[in-house]
Amino acid sequence: MESFQTLDAGRCQVHALPHPAFRTKELSLRFHLRMAREHVTEVAMLPAVWMNGTRSLPTYRQIALATDHLYGTYLRASVSKRGGSHILEVGASVPDVPGEDEAALVERALDLVLSLAFDHALGAGGFAEAAVEREKALHVRRIRAVRDAKAAYALQRCHEIACRGTPAALPRLGFEEDVQAILPDRLYEVHREVLAQAEVHAYMVGQFRDMAGLAERVADRLADALPRDRARREDAVASDVVQPATVRDFEQVTEAEEAQQTQFDLAFASGVGFGDEAYPALVMMNGVLGGFAHSKLFMSIRERRSLAYSVWSFVDAATGLVTVYAGISADKRDEVRQIAEAELEALRRGEMDVSEWQETRASLCNQYQQMLDQPAMLIAWHHHGVVAGRVRTLQEMIAALERVRPEEAAEVARSLRPVCLYVLEGRGSRA
Repeated sequence: MESFQTLDAGRCQVHALPHPAFRTKELSLRFHLRMAREHVTEVAMLPAVWMNGTRSLPTYRQIALATDHLYGTYLRASVSKRGGSHILEVGASVPDVPGEDEAALVERALDLVLSLAFDHALGAGGFAEAAVEREKALHVRRIRAVRDAKAAYALQRCHEIACRGTPAALPRLGFEEDVQAILPDRLYEVHREVLAQAEVHAYMVGQFRDMAGLAERVADRLADALPRDRARREDAVASDVVQPATVRDFEQVTEAEEAQQTQFDLAFASGVGFGDEAYPALVMMNGVLGGFAHSKLFMSIRERRSLAYSVWSFVDAATGLVTVYAGISADKRDEVRQIAEAELEALRRGEMDVSEWQETRASLCNQYQQMLDQPAMLIAWHHHGVVAGRVRTLQEMIAALERVRPEEAAEVARSLRPVCLYVLEGRGSRA
């Protein structure tokens, strides 16, 4: 059973999971903090800037050579978001090397991870003027690439509208219009603010001979590296769950792009987040509605009527939003909406075949079982629980899905309230 052992070190927590089946050792350092409009773009740039170089390894090439000397250890830095929280990660996947001193190899990989997060100075490495200018150009391209991925962009825009006025509405990568004005000193200041303000969680997963000792060393090194002006973590957990009772008037927004396909996104507020008791029922309800190729929406809209190129529904665990999204021809939007709403009404009445219920549960359990075999997914799942304020293991989630009854899924469906319809209309999709 996957159950992290946690060492509480005040400002940070170190989570360790011994796992004899994995052939790599995973080290991950995660910072999460609330998103804010005034610095969301700079925060989003930081992991890529860190990878440009440190004081001791001033260039990306030197960082890459250092990993080569660790038998191809994979070093990564990334940014993600969970509701209104930015998550910055630095991590390493360290291979098992027969005949090599495991402790020394892990310590060198840990040195690299901590160096990427902490070993920086203004004017050096990634915070040198030339490196910042290079990274700014790349960050603009990343933001534009999101817009080029029409389905993902439409889902992002839909959630921006549904969560308007809250941190959850902010885009993961920030705003293109902010990038040009960013200077190295401002970026370095934001870096220092992140280290001072963020919640800090370190993870270790795999076969470690002395995991308890390593956890203590990680905690000590983090204590030395982190600013000392913040002694404890925040006790309160900010909630981004959109409550149906507080939803504004239903909004319909249509925008246009040069594309052959129109993206249709219809979002509902459930009021149920990752940490809530009803979350497994919400996941089951969504699976029956549109989570799989056997689900109601896929069968009704795509298979029987051929109204969509693709159609699914998606649960955002942080906000509790259930979004129906489809790639359609622009003139099919009203028909697709009517069918989606009719299938949701059928769910509210409890109209679920035994076969689709059983197939949905089996498909979901299989997805979670597959996550048990992926160290990075184990870390991400646990950290999602940390951000949400309730940690549950994957086995606990699977067991909860096994207990959900159809009437509980119907009850969750009845609580859904429409928030917005966002349509990204392809100018070529009416042909």
